[in-house]
Amino acid sequence: MKYASLLFVTLLSATRLAAAAPNVVYLLADDLGWSDLSVHPGGTLQTPHIDALFKNGCELSNFMGWSVCSPTRAMFLTGRHPFRVGTGPEVGGELAAEETTIAEVFKNAGYQTGVFGKWHNGECPDTPESRTEFARAFARLKNKQPVFGLGANAHGFDDAWVYYGGGADYFTRATVSGKGPVSWWHNRELRLSDSGYTEDMITQHALEFIRKNKSTPFFCYVPFHLVHAPLQAKEEDLQRVDPSVTDPKKRVYSAMVEALDRNVGIILSELEKLGLRDNTIVCFSSDNGATVDGSNAPLRGTKHTVFEGGTRLATAIHWPGGGLSGGRKWEGLCGAYDMLPTLAAMCQIPLPATRPLDGKNIWPALRNQEKSPVESYYWAWHNEDAIRTPEWRMHRYFDRVELFNVLSDPGESKNLAASEPGVVQQLSAQMNTWAESLGAALSHQPPPKHRDAPAAPEGDVLEISVTVTDQAKPKDFLVVPITALNLEQQATDWIELDVATGTGTPSAWHYSPFKGDPSSAPAVLFKKGEAVDQFGRDQCAFPPVQSGHGPWEHRVLGLCGTAPGSLPRQGIVFRGGQPGTFKIYVDNLRLRHADGSVTPLWTGSQDTRSQKISDTPLFHSVQVRTVQASAVSR
Repeated sequence: MKYASLLFVTLLSATRLAAAAPNVVYLLADDLGWSDLSVHPGGTLQTPHIDALFKNGCELSNFMGWSVCSPTRAMFLTGRHPFRVGTGPEVGGELAAEETTIAEVFKNAGYQTGVFGKWHNGECPDTPESRTEFARAFARLKNKQPVFGLGANAHGFDDAWVYYGGGADYFTRATVSGKGPVSWWHNRELRLSDSGYTEDMITQHALEFIRKNKSTPFFCYVPFHLVHAPLQAKEEDLQRVDPSVTDPKKRVYSAMVEALDRNVGIILSELEKLGLRDNTIVCFSSDNGATVDGSNAPLRGTKHTVFEGGTRLATAIHWPGGGLSGGRKWEGLCGAYDMLPTLAAMCQIPLPATRPLDGKNIWPALRNQEKSPVESYYWAWHNEDAIRTPEWRMHRYFDRVELFNVLSDPGESKNLAASEPGVVQQLSAQMNTWAESLGAALSHQPPPKHRDAPAAPEGDVLEISVTVTDQAKPKDFLVVPITALNLEQQATDWIELDVATGTGTPSAWHYSPFKGDPSSAPAVLFKKGEAVDQFGRDQCAFPPVQSGHGPWEHRVLGLCGTAPGSLPRQGIVFRGGQPGTFKIYVDNLRLRHADGSVTPLWTGSQDTRSQKISDTPLFHSVQVRTVQASAVSR
């Protein structure tokens, strides 16, 4: 159905294409900071070629993305909020074939389409070569199973030279800290023998695509790997770094930024040489702000935060033939998911029927220096959600809000929440509307009232008992595993469970997914302020069952803070501080999805996955078993 809905665009006459339809080159840096560019005040690295796009084109001064890689890329590709397309707040997520991408829009308008660089919106294709390479890389992990995806070509790209994932070695393309499978693909062909520095290879193949299609309108997406970790630079690039930079890590980072600039310059020079520069829309941006290795000054925060420094991206568009020149700035609010409708409009391509877009066409406002049609951008990230309007940015946590006027205070240094209660109320309502529209299962806010339901235990229920010794202090904890299923979680998924306690049970327990070995400091995913039930209680405060011992209670918790990805093991966390032998009961542990469907995590004895936990001076006599619901004391 998706392709049928796009077919009408192909009816555009050959006359329009022959009438010098503009080309598009979208250059996307990875983890580049606001002041990693010398065009911005405070920028100390030399980026003359990127600077030229800002000085000669139009800077989009309030351009928003996400705080990590995959969501921003999905926003650009689909014109939709990442939660709608199965990615975010964290990295990962396979872009569904049903999504209409910007490449498909241009392809069906007669453009040649290509992508060259890092594809972080799905896994590599399933081929005999990819399976062999996976088996080689993980030969010692016999139970590790590969995960494959559709590949970049399935999303409208005629030509794709890409690697899948993030953080690959720059010289070998080996993933997982350089120890995983090599990932370097030409369309569906795994290229294990290709050699060179990744950025040089990306640029070379982008140039070949541009040359090949110089007489045909083309859409060229270049998601560079630079300057993402690992910090690796070529020796000749290191030699170009200012000798005054003596710190070894800073020298490598500087070399990588300057290598990015050099490669941007090579692409721009080729467009000029081919006589394509005037009628090519060149966009430059990043996928998020810099890590601590770079600079986002004067903005607050870094990558992995939803402050300005993590999500406000250095962005410029240069199109001499369309009037975007002269080094001007446009202050309108916009961002990554506005690019699909905007670039289509700039190229006079009618939008096909798609899933509902969040992006707005900013071209008329950008062209005429008018107010942006974009009203707000919205993020949810672990223990907070945030909203950005043209004037304000507000962060909402479990126990407080922070409000900043970003026009006068781009560094978010003066919290105005107490002095602007009306603004807080207004923005809170907008955030609630956003969350409801997205179906976001917020982790740090109480679930909507309609998510609540009465407890309904029946048949088998799970009984977990443990003896807490008087040596266990409040800082000590034990995780008792109860079940483990290989499931994928999304930012729109909720955890539901029924719980009850036996006589004498302390309040110092709660449910949480976890990773790792429960006997050796497992990583509990529900952290303070990130697991709030429908009663507004933080689970890490160990709230007791409201009705006391015996009666069952239903709890609902959002999974937005840890999505997307595999849902790890499930456990009950016990904390020290109150000695005794205690029992917890669990039933109807399940994952409820955005469409209302349910995936059971524990429904009976067949789902129990526990292991013997050795006695310690702090906790002992751990037992996990099933009993009848009728046996739970009341």
